[in-house]
Amino acid sequence: MPGFVPLEVSASELPLEDAVKTYLFNSQLVTLPEGSMALVAPSECSEHDATRQVIARLLAAGTRLRHVRYVDVRQSMSNGGGPACLRLRLVLTEAQLARVTPGVWLSEDVYVRLVAWVKRHYRERLAPDDLADPHLLEESRAALHELTGILGLGPLYPFQSGRASAPN
Repeated sequence: MPGFVPLEVSASELPLEDAVKTYLFNSQLVTLPEGSMALVAPSECSEHDATRQVIARLLAAGTRLRHVRYVDVRQSMSNGGGPACLRLRLVLTEAQLARVTPGVWLSEDVYVRLVAWVKRHYRERLAPDDLADPHLLEESRAALHELTGILGLGPLYPFQSGRASAPN
C-alpha cells in the first residue's frame, strides 16, 4: 500500500502494563477527508506521561498520522462497554481482503441474522444464581456455536468439535 508506514511502539518506550492501563491499543485510526489520519484515543492516554510522549512521537514521525483526539469513554466502560468503545484500524491488502471470510462483513442479510440471533440468545437479565446453573454454559455454547455459523467461521472452539455446523 503506497505511503503505508506501520506505527510501532516498543516495550521500552511504553511497557505493556501502561499500554493496557491507558487503553492505547484500543484507539481508532481514522482517515480524514483530505487524506491525513487522526488517532481517536481514550482520555487515559492524555493523562499518562509515557503514553502521551508515544503519541507525540507518532504524530511527529512524518506519516499520515497528524492529529489526535482524546475521548472520555469512562462512562461507557463502567456501563459494560469496555475498552472496545474504540478500535484499532487495520488496513488490509487486496490479497488479505480476499482471504477474509465473507460472513464477517456486515451486510443487510448478516445484520438481519445477527439481530434475530440476539433476540433468541440475549437474556433480559442475568442473576448471580444463574452463573451457577450448568444450563447457562450449554445455552452460551449453543449461542456461540450458532454465531460462528452465521459468520461462516466454522467450529473455532474445542466444545464445537463433533457438532454439526450451525445453519448459515
